[in-house]
Amino acid sequence: MKILYVGQLSEGGTCLDRMRALQRLGNEVIGLDVSTFQSSHRLLRSAQWHWHPRFLLGRLNRHIIAAARGAGRLDCVWVDKGIWIFPETIDALKAGFAATTVHFTPDPQLLFHRSRHFVASIPLYDWLVTTKSFEVALYRTAGAANVVESQQSFCPVRYSAPQPLARFSSEVGFVGHFEKSYAKHMSAIPDVSHVWGNGWTAAALKGQIARGAVQGAGLWGPDYVNALASFKIGLGLLSKYIPEQHTTRSFEIPAAGTFLLAERTDEHQAFFEEGEEAEFFDSPDELASKANFYLSHEAPRQRIARRGRERCHRSGYDTDSVLARVLNEIV
Repeated sequence: MKILYVGQLSEGGTCLDRMRALQRLGNEVIGLDVSTFQSSHRLLRSAQWHWHPRFLLGRLNRHIIAAARGAGRLDCVWVDKGIWIFPETIDALKAGFAATTVHFTPDPQLLFHRSRHFVASIPLYDWLVTTKSFEVALYRTAGAANVVESQQSFCPVRYSAPQPLARFSSEVGFVGHFEKSYAKHMSAIPDVSHVWGNGWTAAALKGQIARGAVQGAGLWGPDYVNALASFKIGLGLLSKYIPEQHTTRSFEIPAAGTFLLAERTDEHQAFFEEGEEAEFFDSPDELASKANFYLSHEAPRQRIARRGRERCHRSGYDTDSVLARVLNEIV
């Protein structure tokens, strides 16, 4: 299948992981990196991401049509997180190239990362793929013709041989932006927890997290993978801005060979057997109790970490397997 793949193709990002997975699955994929169409001016670039004004996005949309024309025959146009793509662009792709149009997002793109351009485009896509179970009904209400509920995943290439590094070593670690609920949970284990990500330094200055817990800004690419592999326990915390059930961390932590201690949800319990392949908690007190137990009991911690990694591979939680299932449903 020949695919025009439109998305933010930054190294170490999951969008690029998905494009490369489609290539490994035997497809001919032409990548179009939307990040190269960001404004060079800081304020205008911020406006692009927050308000998506049309006058800053026209060049990108014209380029997508031109890229489709230059590609010749196309079987599929795959848009990843298309918050900048105009509905008339999707309409033109469908009318002019007879290609199946697919939208994929790992984000809550209706409740949180909302874009008027994307919402108007929903009825035009042939297929919409979401990893957010709580948004499936919203897609249908918005006029989606076909909705596929998928899941988050880990890149089998980037997680093939993670390297624990001393500079990331931590008893309990978390990589992600600051949220109050995250800080509340991590504050239950202040002496053993470390965090990397945006917003934590300011939170420490406000007393929302112990200053010693904050290790630095966000981690990306190999640093992110190796950091996860360096933790004795990796936290699977979930945003409270949305009814989150699982995230990419849910699979990346065990795929890195690290013990996953995550919030207890129906989806987490479906993906991993509690007490055998991962551990779960409902409250900061339960988090602290389980963290302290497994930090002082190395053998069961390592056994659960090993079984969690095995489950990730056995059940096909890698990006290649996940997208193969998606393609099987939409092609």
